[in-house]
Amino acid sequence: MDDDGAIELELLGRWRAGTGGHVVAVGPRQQRLLAALAVHGERSRRFLEGLLWPEDDEAHARGSLRAAVFAVTRRLPGALECRGAALALGPRVVVDLHGLRRELEEPAPDGPDAGRRAAAADRRLLAGCRAGLLPGWYDDWVLEEQERLGQQCVVVLERRAGQALAVDDPYRALLLASAARDLDPLRESAVRALVRAHLALGNEAAAERACREHADALARELGAAPSPRLTGLVRTARGA
Repeated sequence: MDDDGAIELELLGRWRAGTGGHVVAVGPRQQRLLAALAVHGERSRRFLEGLLWPEDDEAHARGSLRAAVFAVTRRLPGALECRGAALALGPRVVVDLHGLRRELEEPAPDGPDAGRRAAAADRRLLAGCRAGLLPGWYDDWVLEEQERLGQQCVVVLERRAGQALAVDDPYRALLLASAARDLDPLRESAVRALVRAHLALGNEAAAERACREHADALARELGAAPSPRLTGLVRTARGA
Protein backbone atom coordinates (compact mmCIF):
# COMPACT_ATOMS: atom_id res chain seq x y z
CA MET A 1 0.00 0.00 0.00
CA ASP A 2 1.22 3.50 -0.86
CA ASP A 3 1.84 5.27 2.45
CA ASP A 4 2.25 8.67 0.75
CA GLY A 5 -0.87 8.81 -1.47
CA ALA A 6 -4.41 9.81 -0.71
CA ILE A 7 -6.66 7.51 1.29
CA GLU A 8 -10.07 7.52 -0.35
CA LEU A 9 -13.08 7.01 1.87
CA GLU A 10 -16.44 6.52 0.16
CA LEU A 11 -19.65 6.79 2.17
CA LEU A 12 -22.09 7.74 -0.59
CA GLY A 13 -23.94 4.78 -2.08
CA ARG A 14 -21.63 2.27 -0.37
CA TRP A 15 -18.79 1.82 2.07
CA ARG A 16 -15.35 1.68 0.51
CA ALA A 17 -11.84 2.54 1.62
CA GLY A 18 -8.82 2.41 -0.61
CA THR A 19 -5.55 3.91 -1.66
CA GLY A 20 -3.62 3.91 -4.91
CA GLY A 21 -6.60 2.41 -6.72
CA HIS A 22 -6.72 -0.60 -4.42
CA VAL A 23 -9.55 -1.44 -2.04
CA VAL A 24 -8.49 -1.97 1.56
CA ALA A 25 -10.68 -4.31 3.59
CA VAL A 26 -11.43 -3.29 7.17
CA GLY A 27 -13.89 -4.81 9.62
CA PRO A 28 -17.29 -3.37 10.61
CA ARG A 29 -15.96 -1.87 13.83
CA GLN A 30 -13.22 -0.03 11.96
CA GLN A 31 -15.63 1.05 9.24
CA ARG A 32 -17.87 2.67 11.83
CA LEU A 33 -15.00 4.47 13.49
CA LEU A 34 -13.83 5.96 10.19
CA ALA A 35 -17.39 6.82 9.15
CA ALA A 36 -18.10 8.52 12.49
CA LEU A 37 -15.02 10.71 12.15
CA ALA A 38 -15.93 11.51 8.53
CA VAL A 39 -19.44 12.55 9.56
CA HIS A 40 -18.68 14.33 12.84
CA GLY A 41 -15.09 15.47 12.43
CA GLU A 42 -12.57 15.42 15.27
CA ARG A 43 -14.14 14.04 18.43
CA SER A 44 -13.02 12.96 21.87
CA ARG A 45 -12.46 9.29 22.54
CA ARG A 46 -15.22 9.36 25.12
CA PHE A 47 -17.68 10.77 22.56
CA LEU A 48 -16.77 8.03 20.08
CA GLU A 49 -17.07 5.31 22.71
CA GLY A 50 -20.60 6.43 23.55
CA LEU A 51 -21.57 6.91 19.91
CA LEU A 52 -20.29 3.60 18.60
CA TRP A 53 -20.93 1.34 21.60
CA PRO A 54 -23.87 2.97 23.38
CA GLU A 55 -25.01 -0.24 25.10
CA ASP A 56 -21.59 -1.26 26.43
CA ASP A 57 -20.16 -0.31 29.78
CA GLU A 58 -17.39 2.26 29.82
CA ALA A 59 -14.52 -0.21 30.14
CA HIS A 60 -15.74 -2.42 27.29
CA ALA A 61 -16.39 0.56 25.01
CA ARG A 62 -12.93 1.91 25.73
CA GLY A 63 -11.38 -1.44 24.85
CA SER A 64 -13.42 -1.66 21.64
CA LEU A 65 -12.26 1.78 20.55
CA ARG A 66 -8.66 0.97 21.36
CA ALA A 67 -8.86 -2.22 19.28
CA ALA A 68 -10.51 -0.37 16.38
CA VAL A 69 -7.83 2.33 16.39
CA PHE A 70 -5.09 -0.29 16.37
CA ALA A 71 -6.68 -2.19 13.47
CA VAL A 72 -7.21 0.96 11.36
CA THR A 73 -3.66 2.11 12.00
CA ARG A 74 -2.36 -1.25 10.84
CA ARG A 75 -4.60 -1.56 7.76
CA LEU A 76 -4.66 2.11 6.70
CA PRO A 77 -1.57 3.90 8.01
CA GLY A 78 -2.21 7.64 8.14
CA ALA A 79 -6.00 7.32 8.20
CA LEU A 80 -6.19 8.41 11.85
CA GLU A 81 -4.58 11.14 13.88
CA CYS A 82 -4.44 10.92 17.65
CA ARG A 83 -4.73 14.39 19.14
CA GLY A 84 -4.44 13.92 22.86
CA ALA A 85 -7.80 12.68 24.08
CA ALA A 86 -9.32 13.15 20.61
CA LEU A 87 -9.23 11.34 17.29
CA ALA A 88 -9.53 12.73 13.77
CA LEU A 89 -9.05 11.59 10.21
CA GLY A 90 -5.57 12.16 8.88
CA PRO A 91 -4.84 14.88 6.31
CA ARG A 92 -4.41 12.33 3.50
CA VAL A 93 -7.99 11.08 3.84
CA VAL A 94 -10.34 12.26 1.07
CA VAL A 95 -14.04 11.73 1.84
CA ASP A 96 -16.73 11.86 -0.85
CA LEU A 97 -19.27 13.08 1.73
CA HIS A 98 -17.16 16.17 2.31
CA GLY A 99 -17.21 16.89 -1.42
CA LEU A 100 -21.00 16.66 -1.47
CA ARG A 101 -21.27 18.96 1.51
CA ARG A 102 -19.15 21.53 -0.32
CA GLU A 103 -21.38 21.23 -3.39
CA LEU A 104 -24.45 21.81 -1.24
CA GLU A 105 -22.96 24.96 0.25
CA GLU A 106 -21.67 26.45 -3.00
CA PRO A 107 -23.74 29.22 -4.62
CA ALA A 108 -24.85 28.75 -8.20
CA PRO A 109 -22.08 29.70 -10.66
CA ASP A 110 -22.34 33.08 -12.33
CA GLY A 111 -20.31 35.10 -14.79
CA PRO A 112 -18.82 33.81 -18.05
CA ASP A 113 -19.62 30.20 -18.92
CA ALA A 114 -22.00 30.01 -15.94
CA GLY A 115 -24.40 27.66 -17.73
CA ARG A 116 -21.79 24.98 -18.42
CA ARG A 117 -20.34 25.21 -14.93
CA ALA A 118 -23.80 25.10 -13.36
CA ALA A 119 -24.67 21.98 -15.34
CA ALA A 120 -21.44 20.28 -14.24
CA ALA A 121 -22.07 21.23 -10.60
CA ASP A 122 -25.62 19.92 -10.83
CA ARG A 123 -24.42 16.57 -12.16
CA ARG A 124 -22.10 16.17 -9.18
CA LEU A 125 -24.88 17.21 -6.82
CA LEU A 126 -27.37 14.80 -8.37
CA ALA A 127 -24.93 11.90 -8.18
CA GLY A 128 -24.17 12.46 -4.51
CA CYS A 129 -27.74 13.11 -3.40
CA ARG A 130 -29.13 10.12 -5.27
CA ALA A 131 -26.47 7.79 -3.87
CA GLY A 132 -27.35 8.57 -0.26
CA LEU A 133 -25.24 8.18 2.84
CA LEU A 134 -24.26 4.65 3.89
CA PRO A 135 -27.38 2.85 2.63
CA GLY A 136 -28.16 -0.20 4.72
CA TRP A 137 -26.63 1.21 7.89
CA TYR A 138 -29.14 1.61 10.72
CA ASP A 139 -27.10 3.04 13.58
CA ASP A 140 -29.00 5.92 15.18
CA TRP A 141 -26.26 8.44 14.42
CA VAL A 142 -26.18 7.33 10.77
CA LEU A 143 -29.96 7.59 10.44
CA GLU A 144 -29.85 11.11 11.87
CA GLU A 145 -27.20 12.19 9.39
CA GLN A 146 -29.02 10.50 6.51
CA GLU A 147 -32.11 12.56 7.37
CA ARG A 148 -30.17 15.79 7.74
CA LEU A 149 -28.24 15.31 4.52
CA GLY A 150 -31.36 14.24 2.62
CA GLN A 151 -33.28 17.35 3.65
CA GLN A 152 -30.35 19.58 2.74
CA CYS A 153 -30.19 17.90 -0.66
CA VAL A 154 -33.91 18.49 -1.25
CA VAL A 155 -33.66 22.18 -0.37
CA VAL A 156 -30.67 22.78 -2.62
CA LEU A 157 -32.08 20.72 -5.49
CA GLU A 158 -35.30 22.75 -5.34
CA ARG A 159 -33.34 25.99 -5.38
CA ARG A 160 -31.17 24.88 -8.28
CA ALA A 161 -34.30 23.82 -10.20
CA GLY A 162 -35.75 27.30 -9.75
CA GLN A 163 -32.49 28.86 -10.91
CA ALA A 164 -32.47 26.62 -13.99
CA LEU A 165 -36.01 27.72 -14.87
CA ALA A 166 -35.00 31.35 -14.38
CA VAL A 167 -32.35 30.99 -17.11
CA ASP A 168 -34.73 29.10 -19.41
CA ASP A 169 -33.21 25.65 -18.91
CA PRO A 170 -36.32 23.56 -18.13
CA TYR A 171 -34.73 20.19 -18.88
CA ARG A 172 -32.06 20.73 -16.22
CA ALA A 173 -34.79 21.99 -13.89
CA LEU A 174 -36.71 18.77 -14.51
CA LEU A 175 -33.73 16.60 -13.55
CA LEU A 176 -33.15 18.56 -10.35
CA ALA A 177 -36.80 18.74 -9.34
CA SER A 178 -37.35 15.03 -10.06
CA ALA A 179 -34.47 14.15 -7.75
CA ALA A 180 -35.85 16.44 -5.02
CA ARG A 181 -39.31 14.84 -5.30
CA ASP A 182 -37.85 11.33 -5.23
CA LEU A 183 -35.95 12.12 -2.03
CA ASP A 184 -39.07 13.46 -0.30
CA PRO A 185 -42.28 12.55 -2.15
CA LEU A 186 -44.48 14.22 0.48
CA ARG A 187 -42.74 17.60 0.26
CA GLU A 188 -45.05 19.83 -1.73
CA SER A 189 -42.44 22.43 -2.64
CA ALA A 190 -40.45 19.70 -4.41
CA VAL A 191 -43.54 18.62 -6.33
CA ARG A 192 -44.29 22.24 -7.27
CA ALA A 193 -40.78 22.57 -8.69
CA LEU A 194 -41.34 19.38 -10.69
CA VAL A 195 -44.72 20.56 -11.99
CA ARG A 196 -43.26 23.92 -13.07
CA ALA A 197 -40.49 22.13 -14.95
CA HIS A 198 -42.97 19.86 -16.74
CA LEU A 199 -45.12 22.82 -17.68
CA ALA A 200 -42.10 24.77 -18.93
CA LEU A 201 -41.38 21.84 -21.24
CA GLY A 202 -45.00 21.74 -22.39
CA ASN A 203 -45.65 18.43 -20.64
CA GLU A 204 -49.07 19.19 -19.18
CA ALA A 205 -50.02 15.51 -18.85
CA ALA A 206 -46.82 14.80 -16.91
CA ALA A 207 -47.52 17.78 -14.65
CA GLU A 208 -51.01 16.47 -13.93
CA ARG A 209 -49.63 13.00 -13.24
CA ALA A 210 -47.10 14.42 -10.76
CA CYS A 211 -49.92 16.25 -8.95
CA ARG A 212 -52.08 13.13 -8.89
CA GLU A 213 -49.25 10.93 -7.55
CA HIS A 214 -48.54 13.49 -4.84
CA ALA A 215 -52.23 13.66 -3.91
CA ASP A 216 -52.41 9.87 -3.66
CA ALA A 217 -49.28 9.75 -1.47
CA LEU A 218 -50.60 12.49 0.82
CA ALA A 219 -53.95 10.76 1.22
CA ARG A 220 -52.32 7.40 1.88
CA GLU A 221 -49.62 8.57 4.29
CA LEU A 222 -51.16 11.58 6.02
CA GLY A 223 -54.83 11.64 5.16
CA ALA A 224 -54.30 15.10 3.66
CA ALA A 225 -54.83 16.81 0.32
CA PRO A 226 -52.55 19.01 -1.83
CA SER A 227 -52.77 22.74 -1.33
CA PRO A 228 -54.54 24.98 -3.86
CA ARG A 229 -51.13 26.47 -4.58
CA LEU A 230 -50.06 23.19 -6.18
CA THR A 231 -53.31 22.21 -7.91
CA GLY A 232 -53.67 25.76 -9.20
CA LEU A 233 -50.49 25.43 -11.24
CA VAL A 234 -51.99 22.76 -13.47
CA ARG A 235 -55.43 24.33 -13.47
CA THR A 236 -53.98 27.63 -14.66
CA ALA A 237 -51.95 25.93 -17.39
CA ARG A 238 -54.97 23.93 -18.54
CA GLY A 239 -57.07 27.07 -18.80
CA ALA A 240 -54.39 29.07 -20.61
